[in-house]
Amino acid sequence: MRRLILVLPLLVSAWALEVRLSATLAFDLFPQGVVVERVAEPRGMVVVYNFSRAEAVFRYHDEDLRRRGWVRVKHEEKKGEWKAEYRKGKAKATLSVKDKKGRVEVRLKEGD
Repeated sequence: MRRLILVLPLLVSAWALEVRLSATLAFDLFPQGVVVERVAEPRGMVVVYNFSRAEAVFRYHDEDLRRRGWVRVKHEEKKGEWKAEYRKGKAKATLSVKDKKGRVEVRLKEGD
């Protein structure tokens, strides 16, 4: 019984790291960054991290989406910005990560 009490807070904190946007689209928050802003948008979410390595944030979210069964169909990199499009069956999603000088803005949208 004592082990269950020690493990339960860890499970609860792990659940709090997942953000669910719809039945098909969910993602885990980047564990090394501190979330300074989280805003729901129509069909999506914007998360801003206090972190300086935007490419690492993009790679984390990209791998998380692909691990959840999303297939990346398009990928684009520009200076300080990473964009990707994904498909999962008929569902579509876009991921955009921008370097905002010490902060990283992540925008995830479902649909066209």
